[in-house]
Amino acid sequence: MTLIMIDEVMKLTGLTKRAIRYYEEIGLIKPPQRTKGNIRQYTEEEVSALKKVVEAKEVLGFSLQELQHFMELKETIERDQAQGRLELKELEHFEEAVEEQLDMIHKKIKSMMLFQQELQELLEKTKRVKTEQY
Repeated sequence: MTLIMIDEVMKLTGLTKRAIRYYEEIGLIKPPQRTKGNIRQYTEEEVSALKKVVEAKEVLGFSLQELQHFMELKETIERDQAQGRLELKELEHFEEAVEEQLDMIHKKIKSMMLFQQELQELLEKTKRVKTEQY
């Protein structure tokens, strides 16, 4: 298993050390293992999780609070499923929470597509004006 030092993680994710540590502190990623000198060492899986956080935050516009909620929900489902403790009531609650997350994503995608359309129209208008004037 390859372990990656925080400086390399910064390069791979585009995050600062402070952001990486903060994401760990608020539970968006699990604390990585450390050397005897207390230096963080990340696995490829942990770096991949950080990249997903960055993507969800930057591309989809999720807030850190929304990401925390999603991660808590995911971890609870996985933990309870592994322990065989999922009850119908819990499953229904989780299902509802996941549906809310999906609705939020659909709304964000719709907003992004509308904005993309506006930008496309502006680009076309700019090209027409440019062609007419020059």
